[in-house]
Amino acid sequence: MAFSGYARLWADKSVRTMFVAAFFARIPAMASPLVLTLYVVDGLDRSYAEAGVLAAASTIGIAIGAPWRGRLIDRLGMRRAIGPSIVAVLVLYPLATVVSYAWLIPIALLMGLFLIPIFSIVRLALTVMVGEDQRRTAFAADGVMAEASFIIGPAVGALIVTSAGGGPALIAIGVCEAIAGFLFLWLNPPTRSAARTERPAEHVDPGSWVSVPLVFLFVISAGTMATLIGTDLGIVAELRELDAVGSVWIAYGLWGLSSLIGGLLYGALDRSLRPTYLLLALGLTTIPVGLGTEVWSLSLWVIPTGFLCAPTMTAAGEWIAKLVPEERRGEAMGWQGTAFTLGGAASSPLIGAAIDGVGAWGGFVVGGSIATVIALGAWGGQLIPRWRPTPEQATIDGGRR
Repeated sequence: MAFSGYARLWADKSVRTMFVAAFFARIPAMASPLVLTLYVVDGLDRSYAEAGVLAAASTIGIAIGAPWRGRLIDRLGMRRAIGPSIVAVLVLYPLATVVSYAWLIPIALLMGLFLIPIFSIVRLALTVMVGEDQRRTAFAADGVMAEASFIIGPAVGALIVTSAGGGPALIAIGVCEAIAGFLFLWLNPPTRSAARTERPAEHVDPGSWVSVPLVFLFVISAGTMATLIGTDLGIVAELRELDAVGSVWIAYGLWGLSSLIGGLLYGALDRSLRPTYLLLALGLTTIPVGLGTEVWSLSLWVIPTGFLCAPTMTAAGEWIAKLVPEERRGEAMGWQGTAFTLGGAASSPLIGAAIDGVGAWGGFVVGGSIATVIALGAWGGQLIPRWRPTPEQATIDGGRR
């Protein structure tokens, strides 16, 4: 295990600048789900199941928009692909504060459709800006920066909601997301290597880059999101039951900090770990989080599952970058985003209904169980002989580089 790779990355000014920009750009996006949930449950006096419907609508929008936006980045470049998103967030978030719940559903769908794809942009840029031997460390560093944003985002969102209300918080998120878009327009990080910028993406057969291992990675990504949503909604529900929403920063902070540490350690490894194993461990550690019945016990229970969040997402992204040719990585990253969001869309109503029916602990059990079942299913599928990885794929399937 070596941490010198992080120092080499940080010494590169262009990489360092992009990491810092991504850190600030992700804060409003990390705050958005919590703020929208609190706005629906407290501001509109609706149920968690109804808040889950909005989360599902948003994730369906992302599922539709992410591959489309990724392919636009592949074909047209980053600036032309995200311009419409900047306009959309400036309109949709303020509009959400003045409409009824029924109108919030299509608005949430559009919020997801036009989400500024910071994750895909950064991961694409990193595959161009760093060598393959540094890719795991770079992805892990990006995951760590994302976790740092996650520690701050929900806490700031909850603070604005409790002090100024859900409406002003949503407007603030829309403005900050637009600023993030302008920031990346200004930076314009590369998403294609110099040797290939003049070669059109269409020369790659649309189906030639799709493989069974890649499909497994998408399924694993969906399971990861189910677990994260179960933990996210479960934490909020538990704190509301305890009348301690103002302490959300403690639980979210420890959850994010443990994920940050896990990501740092994973990036320092000299080998990859199977995303299947990581997802299984993530699901199993999420199920018992509901045993925490006080602010501090809840916060301690989320540490083990948090420790596995960033490594699971990093490992999946690393595999995708290895298996997909550069001309299709934007679209592949978009499909991974779709997998994340489909996992969220399918699990959010179930998790919300479980919370409404049995209490906050139901969210942790449902989210963790979904991930566990998916991990076991994907693990079993990979044992089928004709689906075993090729020698090249095996280098990222737990083998040393």
